[in-house]
Amino acid sequence: MIIKNISIENFRSYYGSNSMDVGEGLTLIIGANGDGKTTLFEALEWLFDTVDNKPKVDTKYISKKKIAEMMPNESAVVKVSMTYESERNEKIVEKSFKFTKAQDGSVSTSNYMHCLFVQNGSEKEVREGDAAKRLFDIDFSASIRKYCLFKGEQELNIFNKEEAMSYLVETFSKIRDFDPYIDFTGKAQKWSQDAADNAMKADRKNSKEAERLRSLIKNESDFIRDRSEELKNSQKEAVNFATLLDELEKNKESSELLNSTNNRIATLKEKIAKAYHGISENYTFRLLDEMWILMGFEPIAREYGDMVATLDKEQRRMEREYQREQGAKKMAGKMQEEINQGFVPLALNIPDENTMREMLHDEVCKVCGTPAPKGSAAYNTMKKHLDDYLASLKETHNNDEEEEDTLFKREFIRELVNRYTVLHNGMNWLTRLPLIIQTEIEKNRSNHQIADGLQAKLEQEEEQKRKILAQTDGLTEEQLISAFNNISEWWKQKNNAENKSDYLKRQIDEHRKKLEEYQEEYSQISEESVAATYARTSIAMQRIAEAFLSAKVRNKREFLAQLESTTNKYLERLNRGDFRGQAHIVEKADESAELMLIDTDGTRIYNPNTALKTTMYMSLLFAVAELTTIKHEDDYPLIFDAPTSSFTAAKESDFFGVIGEINKQTIIVTKSFLNENADGSSSIDTKRLKSIKGKKYRIEKKRPFDEKNLATIETRIEPIN
Repeated sequence: MIIKNISIENFRSYYGSNSMDVGEGLTLIIGANGDGKTTLFEALEWLFDTVDNKPKVDTKYISKKKIAEMMPNESAVVKVSMTYESERNEKIVEKSFKFTKAQDGSVSTSNYMHCLFVQNGSEKEVREGDAAKRLFDIDFSASIRKYCLFKGEQELNIFNKEEAMSYLVETFSKIRDFDPYIDFTGKAQKWSQDAADNAMKADRKNSKEAERLRSLIKNESDFIRDRSEELKNSQKEAVNFATLLDELEKNKESSELLNSTNNRIATLKEKIAKAYHGISENYTFRLLDEMWILMGFEPIAREYGDMVATLDKEQRRMEREYQREQGAKKMAGKMQEEINQGFVPLALNIPDENTMREMLHDEVCKVCGTPAPKGSAAYNTMKKHLDDYLASLKETHNNDEEEEDTLFKREFIRELVNRYTVLHNGMNWLTRLPLIIQTEIEKNRSNHQIADGLQAKLEQEEEQKRKILAQTDGLTEEQLISAFNNISEWWKQKNNAENKSDYLKRQIDEHRKKLEEYQEEYSQISEESVAATYARTSIAMQRIAEAFLSAKVRNKREFLAQLESTTNKYLERLNRGDFRGQAHIVEKADESAELMLIDTDGTRIYNPNTALKTTMYMSLLFAVAELTTIKHEDDYPLIFDAPTSSFTAAKESDFFGVIGEINKQTIIVTKSFLNENADGSSSIDTKRLKSIKGKKYRIEKKRPFDEKNLATIETRIEPIN
């Protein structure tokens, strides 16, 4: 959309019909105080306003001069119109109403009209009322118009508007594209979960376990939801108190003392975070997850081993005694010899088969360390022991027809021996477990001590900073004490809110892990039932929804980074050859944002001069306008009323020179480029104005006029060549 012409008729000081053509780049409208600059701006505000609940007509809009020259019962019209080009069509939006002067001099209004004319070839189509408003909103959206008109320097910071951040993100980023997918996957996840629940209820085998896990999942989900809401409130509270402190801090002169204090505070906070990061105190979970519960189990394990060894030895002794008494032929002589020798031999499976084969291969008894060359008695004894063991295995497999007569019919003691062998393999870890636990506890205790020490130093530094901020020149002792108490309380509340937020984050993370574990357990019990497909679908939909949410957050960050980069591009151009710092957009916990200046070291620049702040905010506006053009493939004008009142003459000339070079339709109403004459009038500084590119107009009161009579005031619009 490009504005071509603005016309004003009988709107306050603009007596009669007044018109100006608008350039596609910079249009500069220059006027002294009281000459009608603000009236021109307010005429455009009235024309652009399409809110139904605001007054459409008001006698304050009517030219006093026009009323004064009218005869009784005579009528005239107040009209503001704008010719613009949109989608290659020329259109005129117009607001007007009739006013009539009565016999007693009072004025009444009637015939309010809101029209939009569309030039279609040689014909002109007319839309009125709501139809005109709808068509104009399509060409020049009401939401965008809020970011196109700015009165004075104070209104330039669009982030002061509560909804600005969410509007920019929703309008110009792609996060809205994710909402239908997030909504669908969320519903699909619930549908599949409900289907899985119903299927599990029908599965009698797993219904109780499923019910238990569903209850746990619901509890964890409710907990996470409630804590997330608490977290949001705590973060908002922290932002509120941080804003109060920030406002106080940025109104102070920046000092080396304050900067060094801020640097020390930042360093201490980083060290504290590092110390807390090294603390892992989930002792309850580690009892089972890392088997710390076995810390005192070593003596019990060793006692168990002694008892099993005694039982095993006694079993073997009794077995051989039993076989001797029964006249067992195969082992009788050998057993009698062994018993006569006064000892009970090892079981056939001790050492195990692999160990026996290794000893035969290496020709050494690795039980006692004695060499056993092949063919020696020791070697033959080991080989016989292995052969006997292998023969016993065959006998075990072939005892279906004839079961060997034995005293112990079951292998219970053998099972106990085997279990002790497994347990014994981990005995070294059991021996070290108390030291492992003690080391972890000591590490956590040490990190706590480090964090506590750093926290004490941090409190000292923050106390020092509060004192610095409280020491404002010109305050009485009572006022200083009051300011100090306020700062201390704000600081306390901010820290409490931040600490609570950190605690809630940790809680949410812990319970989110537990929720995932319960969900995994729930999906596993359904593996062998018809609920398996529904459960897998539910988990898949949940992960897809989380992916869309993550992508939405990432897209928002990328948009803000793009907006920040474009803002800095314009900031550099508007401050050519001067200090500018770097614009930085900070997203707050309450989803609002703040635009600030930072130095090369990343520290914030407090109290930049007003001209620098103005160019920073205008750079953001140009960035928004550029993104608007990219998003909508159409351009929109920026209209400013007195945006450079704090600029020096040299700064103004440079500034308007840069604006004139930017490919952006910009209308600026200003009192710049005027020289005051001895008689109180003003004249154009043509030398300074000559270098500025674009259309230029002068608005001023027609002379002579009565300084006490508003009915003598008439504003004229004249082009400057």
